[in-house]
Amino acid sequence: MKAVIFGGLGTIANTSYLQRKAFNSAFEQLSIEWHWGEEEYRGLLIQAGGGSRITDYNNKHGGLPKSVTPDQVHKIKTSLFHRFMTDTKLPLREGVQWVIDSAKFNKIKLVFATTTSQGNIDILLSSAGLNPSTFDIISNCDLVNEPKPEPDVYQYCLEKLNILAVDTIAIEDARTGVVSAVSAGISCVAFPNEFTAEHSYVEAVEKVGDLEKSTHLNAFFCIGLLTALLVRESKSS
Repeated sequence: MKAVIFGGLGTIANTSYLQRKAFNSAFEQLSIEWHWGEEEYRGLLIQAGGGSRITDYNNKHGGLPKSVTPDQVHKIKTSLFHRFMTDTKLPLREGVQWVIDSAKFNKIKLVFATTTSQGNIDILLSSAGLNPSTFDIISNCDLVNEPKPEPDVYQYCLEKLNILAVDTIAIEDARTGVVSAVSAGISCVAFPNEFTAEHSYVEAVEKVGDLEKSTHLNAFFCIGLLTALLVRESKSS
């Protein structure tokens, strides 16, 4: 067992409520008569990528002034999101520290396979108290051609690490991420947040609210430990 792969920002810390707040603040700032309530936002999260979410919403409902582009809205939303995260100390989600500690102990690589911007990644890690060096590889939207649910980001990480999909396990907090991982041949644990809990996760090996209680992650680390011990024993004999 060679790598554990965290998917989106929401696998590390709960950011969806700040994302929604930033979207609505951007709409208000630009005098756009939209307001995404909690229930509506849950449905919108089926679509990956904030920019795509804005474009699709406008195509279905209209309301975006002709003088404003989806890209302009997304840039203001991103700036607000960064400010909100900077002002907030984000606790790690349940079991995230356990995964990090278990991977380090077993000499298993840690990967952050996200297709968001590097700016979002930097501020999330800072707000959550994690050093970027925690991860052996961190991807971003500039490194792959297609966002999730396409498998590009997972294929990129596998190639960079020069490992097989069968030797990894992924953690994702939304269905688009699960589909992305599984499409790359990687087993995936669904770890939804309050906004993505109702998504369908039929492709995932299991769905958990606390990573430390994941049967598959515990088995993954046990196999990794046994493999390391066998390698050590063979070298000493």
